[in-house]
Amino acid sequence: MLRDDRESNANAGIGAGYAAFQLSRALAAPGLDNNGQTSKRIERWRNVIENILQGSASYGSRTPFADVPEWITLEVVTGGFATGQFMAGGALTEYERQLAASIPGIRPGFERLDLNTWHLTEEGIEVLQAKLASGDYRIEVPEEAALLTVAWLLGQQRTENAWDLVEAIAPFFQQLRFFPMASDGLPLSTAQVQVFTVGDVRAVLSNRPAQARVAVQKHVVETRLPLYDSAVSLFLLTYQDDWPCRRYPEGWFEQANTLKQQFDASCPSASGEAESSRDRAGELFALLGNCASDAASLTGRQVGRIRRIVDDFVRKHGHPESESHQKHRDSQRSHVSAPGHHLLAKAVAARLSMYPGSDGVSDFSSLLQPVTCEEASTYSLLTGSGIPPDICRRVERCRKGTIAELIDKELITSGDTVARLLPAITAEICSAGFRDTSLRMLSVATYRAFRQRRSLLLLDLQSQVRMNELPWVAAVEDQRETDAVVAEAAKQFLIESAAMTLCAFPQAILPNKLIQEFAALGAMAKLDLPFVEEVASDIFMGTFSNKYIRSARQAASLTGGTLYANYYDIDASQLAMLHDQPKSRRKRFSRPDASSRDALARLCAQRADERLGTWRPAINGKIIEQQQILTTQNLALLFGELGLKTLLKDRLASMAEECFRWICIRQQMKLRFYHSSLVMIKNTAYAWRQMVFYLAMLDETERRYAIERIEAHFAIQPSGFLERFLPAIRGLRVAASGAPLTEARQASEGAQVFIGWTTERHWLLKLQTNGVA
Repeated sequence: MLRDDRESNANAGIGAGYAAFQLSRALAAPGLDNNGQTSKRIERWRNVIENILQGSASYGSRTPFADVPEWITLEVVTGGFATGQFMAGGALTEYERQLAASIPGIRPGFERLDLNTWHLTEEGIEVLQAKLASGDYRIEVPEEAALLTVAWLLGQQRTENAWDLVEAIAPFFQQLRFFPMASDGLPLSTAQVQVFTVGDVRAVLSNRPAQARVAVQKHVVETRLPLYDSAVSLFLLTYQDDWPCRRYPEGWFEQANTLKQQFDASCPSASGEAESSRDRAGELFALLGNCASDAASLTGRQVGRIRRIVDDFVRKHGHPESESHQKHRDSQRSHVSAPGHHLLAKAVAARLSMYPGSDGVSDFSSLLQPVTCEEASTYSLLTGSGIPPDICRRVERCRKGTIAELIDKELITSGDTVARLLPAITAEICSAGFRDTSLRMLSVATYRAFRQRRSLLLLDLQSQVRMNELPWVAAVEDQRETDAVVAEAAKQFLIESAAMTLCAFPQAILPNKLIQEFAALGAMAKLDLPFVEEVASDIFMGTFSNKYIRSARQAASLTGGTLYANYYDIDASQLAMLHDQPKSRRKRFSRPDASSRDALARLCAQRADERLGTWRPAINGKIIEQQQILTTQNLALLFGELGLKTLLKDRLASMAEECFRWICIRQQMKLRFYHSSLVMIKNTAYAWRQMVFYLAMLDETERRYAIERIEAHFAIQPSGFLERFLPAIRGLRVAASGAPLTEARQASEGAQVFIGWTTERHWLLKLQTNGVA
């Protein structure tokens, strides 16, 4: 699968350093290899580096490997690099092995080829059609829906379409699995979702190790401290005239030797000398051993140490045999007598085995009840023991509910998690246009699997593979009917999802995966919405596609003349006049010349005071941040076209204040590494931009009150932060007064526009003294 030299050389440097860095991180990963995950990660990055060095992959293309069509689901690692492995390929699954064993004539070494072929026999088609009718199947990667689609087409007497599809996928019968997996018994409909499945949580609880520190504490309290008490009591018997070792009652030396042997047995790895350097108990037992073997050999210094240790003990704790000291020891023993959390975790994991592994849980009452008699016997627990809070929190992670409920429970903590869960619901809406029930269920399952595909590294404004590019999806697309009811449902869900995510995480821009879902819903609602993704600075090629230009024009119509435009000194009329760039057939991976660059890219470079075409990530980051400022990174689209300005009007002030509180916390975190500080600066600058936008959407009176509350929160911050962040606050004041925050006005007012990317040391880091180098 080698590309020609001309094409591979054009792309030879893409990601080589990044891949080597990721491999070094995997090789240096500390700790045990959890279920072979570290080894798999190392193998994936080795494959990527091998592809780069051999020129066998064209990274940056939507078809990085020769003779591999874009519809095949590739294994993709961080950064968008395909390893060369297929997600529907690789070693046979357990289900495939069982299925092969149950069908006569399946040849060893050709199982996947023969199984794919068997599903096209009369018997195999009947099996597939029965699965379609009952919904008794599971699709984990999109390819597993292909032969089900063939079976549906044949059932509709669309024989020619069915065999056209077979012709498209047959060349990969030996490599890929085109038939579905066995069902897990769960319905496909999911009005409710879960962040983690029962299987995920059960695996974590089952493998929870005993806590080493707790085991040490238990050993010390139950074994070493009683021995220490006995040693002190034994030496007290030798006291005369306030000095130890003056007399030895009958049998004392035998007791001392026995006690020293018991102590040595309790810590066999440590010699008496080593123990003496660690703690007083070890030192006292070392002296006890010396005294028991040859009391006359004790020096005055050693006797003095015995006296000091024993007297200090009695002064602090009383006599070791006193009632008060015994109560103290009983209390310590009761504290450590509770069973280990790892044993309780195993008991709860066994309870979870009664639930389907791929589902969530709605009712936790039976899972979190006290330990039963049977469990106490099985796991060496105490009957009636309660489940510790940390295990309860872990179990709660498989809670099933609506996305809003999971956000309220703080189980969803970012927009990225929303993006991971949303396809389960979006699939239902996007598939509602299929009137045939079995086809609709198949579409839902395929959509969910497709959304699990990881994005490829793409250059030159190429788009990721769309679902309707899959041959088996395209074959039935003519069956989809999007009526007004479906379109309205898609629109309403888009509005609700966007509002819910922004209210929950107002400081964060919407992640790309979530934007993909919003775009799919917008298309289903028949809305022409130019959603824009966040562009990676290391692959930016100096131009933006037309949807970014359209987004900037729409943003200008909403933000023109507002606080937002004033703060970032935006000329709305200039944005409104931006023209779409004409489509060209520029050579792939080549740098655009000045004449072919779009007006938006030139404007962003001008605002960033940088030159296009350098391909330096920091410079690209400055230009991309200006694009985000001008387009508002989808906020204007949502608040204007979809009406979130009206829907969220009562929450905008609190959202702005929450952004500022988040900024204050993050800005004052103590960070060890300079790169971590740069990430913090970028994220807080993005949060500041979100805050400024929310303020701009308020009416004048509400905005004034919101800014007053922000100023009040700022005033109670530590003096170091006040001094450092004051220029940003001054800039907000200038913009709120109705004046554009021009460079001249920044200089005269001592203000700064808070942006995240810079090619020099950021002004917010220059005065920082929290440990950042």
